[in-house]
Amino acid sequence: MLSFILKPITVMALLTSFMSATTDRPPALFDFGKGDVTNWRSLNDGVMGGRSIGVVDYTRGTMTWAGKVSLENNGGFSSVRSPWGRRDLSDFDSVTMRCRTTTGETDAFTLTMEVSEQWWMPYWKANFEVESEWTEVTLPFDRLKKSSAYTGELSKFWTWGDLSSVLRLGYMKYDGTAGEFGLEVDWMRFNPAEVRN
Repeated sequence: MLSFILKPITVMALLTSFMSATTDRPPALFDFGKGDVTNWRSLNDGVMGGRSIGVVDYTRGTMTWAGKVSLENNGGFSSVRSPWGRRDLSDFDSVTMRCRTTTGETDAFTLTMEVSEQWWMPYWKANFEVESEWTEVTLPFDRLKKSSAYTGELSKFWTWGDLSSVLRLGYMKYDGTAGEFGLEVDWMRFNPAEVRN
């Protein structure tokens, strides 16, 4: 009887161990709007008193993030962010996104990779341009730079937080200009690093 009870418990422990071991591994592909990736949410400068607007919408195949950046009341940014969750991206050396603008004009955006839940800590970022036609944009990770909203001395933190501990991904519209924007993303794919001799 005891062995009968222990077997289901053992199986559950193994399943739990397997699930916890695999939750840290990121999918190589975020396929937006397909039902499994519809949980990215907007975060705008209203958190600090700004008046920018950004809204996220999902279709059966894409994610659209659109709005208007305002520089009023110390504002100036809109963003869309994934849920928090550890992602080890150290085995990848670039990311490719199939995307387009919805305004009919070429526009610039920023990809962000946060390594801390503290807003003032440095995060990884890379700027990129998007055309009005569907295009695949690839960002090599060696183009990533660290940035921070904090203006004080953070020198001891700049070597902290590599790509093995990315906690949140996102896009930002934050280039010092006001106006309407729109980004539609079909998918985001992380590309494995090439084997080097």
